[in-house]
Amino acid sequence: MNTIIRIQGLSVMTWAWFVLVGMTVLAWWFGTASDSPDRVIMGVIITAAIKIWVIGYQFMELRHAPSFLHYAFVLWLIVISTVLLLLLGIL
Repeated sequence: MNTIIRIQGLSVMTWAWFVLVGMTVLAWWFGTASDSPDRVIMGVIITAAIKIWVIGYQFMELRHAPSFLHYAFVLWLIVISTVLLLLLGIL
């Protein structure tokens, strides 16, 4: 039985990989932007948080985990990102 979900002929894992590559390019762009340093740091941390969520959800298969693990992971990600932004004086 083939249970691989496909979107436009590509598996969800392939699309997740494309999202990760796109987010890496976006974080690189934020890092080289000549905007204010606070916006650069916030952009890099937010893109890193999204990448961590994609990795946890897709590659670590948290989408199949019990809901409390999924919510704990998302809560952990939000708390860590917020603490980093607070420690850096961004928020």
